[in-house]
Amino acid sequence: MAYVLCMLILISSCKSKPVPVFTEVKVMSFNIWVGGGYSIEATADVIVQSNADIVGIQESSRDGQNIALYIADSLGWPGYAFNEGQTVISKFPIVRTSPGGHGVKIQLDETHFVWMFNIHLAYCPYEPYQLNGIEYCGAPLLSTANEAIESAKASRGAEVAAKIADVLAVAKEGYPVFLTGDFNEPSCLDWTLRATAAGMCKLPVEWPSTKAFMEQGGLKDVYRTCYPDEVTYPGHTWTSLPPTEDFEEVHDRIDFLFSGATL
Repeated sequence: MAYVLCMLILISSCKSKPVPVFTEVKVMSFNIWVGGGYSIEATADVIVQSNADIVGIQESSRDGQNIALYIADSLGWPGYAFNEGQTVISKFPIVRTSPGGHGVKIQLDETHFVWMFNIHLAYCPYEPYQLNGIEYCGAPLLSTANEAIESAKASRGAEVAAKIADVLAVAKEGYPVFLTGDFNEPSCLDWTLRATAAGMCKLPVEWPSTKAFMEQGGLKDVYRTCYPDEVTYPGHTWTSLPPTEDFEEVHDRIDFLFSGATL
């Protein structure tokens, strides 16, 4: 399991208000590992203990049952499933979906709204493995940054473009936008020259999915905004599993919380 929690976000109700009124909301990204991993109860407890207000959940179902919606119901929260693997649950009412169906509008009070998007991008091929000479899901090994970028674009580019178009469509309203997700791809802010020199990655790579959300979608990588030093604060979310004798894991930050609009 991996999760990212933004502890405090300040938001305004609308750009057009002459004197913005601010409130606080906690947003969390949580891959619950095939519908709750070893324990659905422990998964629910993580959400409760985090004190998150809105949670984007990946791998939300198990054996045909959406565990995220089950947890939401047990907490008395609204929830919305985009599909069996991607779900948003919230302490606040979910009032509508985005034009492209990739996000939901959440009403915090009479005048405060936010848009929430949640994604889980393709896990195969996984280019960090390929660059490190690790065979995975039959994908070819890679040796250059350009090869990794082109591979990532081929496997995730179409979905990223669809999500960005939907984000831009609702951003026109002027409300804060959040996007959570397991990208199965590192951040373009992490595989840098400095990180390479520190031995933290194989080579510098401008990973295209995060780059597109920032440059085309106008979103910010919240963790890297708070902790800009990628060497001191790598923020790895993959993997929490211990290494084995047969496999040396490549650790990375692939779970994200992005924000945009009036933030």
